[in-house]
Amino acid sequence: MSWNFKKSEAAAGLDHGQTVIVTARWILIAVGLFLVTVVPSHDVGEVRLQVALILLLGLGNFFLHGLLLKGRPVSGAVAYAASAIDLTVVTILLASQGGDSPVYVLYFPALLALSVAFEPTITALYAAGTAAVYGALAIVEGLDPAIAVTRALMFVAVAFCGAVYWQVERDRRSRQRSATTSTTNLEGSLR
Repeated sequence: MSWNFKKSEAAAGLDHGQTVIVTARWILIAVGLFLVTVVPSHDVGEVRLQVALILLLGLGNFFLHGLLLKGRPVSGAVAYAASAIDLTVVTILLASQGGDSPVYVLYFPALLALSVAFEPTITALYAAGTAAVYGALAIVEGLDPAIAVTRALMFVAVAFCGAVYWQVERDRRSRQRSATTSTTNLEGSLR
């Protein structure tokens, strides 16, 4: 398995990973709504903000899902921005609940989805940024350092596993293209 890749391979990975991103966003939205309604804040305004943010994610995901259903690929810039927005919304939800909330689990589907769709370099940036922002939030909110470090390491581990999967899929598609090209060349030489 090689960590060297071409721009075309990164684009192919994003094309194949768009369905994963949209599906993971639906999971993030459903679990997010569940968590903010099951473990609500005492402040009604805060709950409204949390539900509104999650519903806005849902609205954005309807747009992305619609594009995919029409057969139009989502541009890389839009996919990158949507993933950054997902992570930002999770951070806002977490901060609004005091930093120590079950909402932190929403980082996992967001990181996994982007890590199987984006090239490993981009995945590393998102994962490092997420761990750093979570670490800063943990310091500000006074969370137990052992818990904060463990969670940050889990974020990075999930992203790493997704990046390995991205590599495996890239290699599989490459072998499949080579086999198809070899078969086509063989058939052409037999004629």
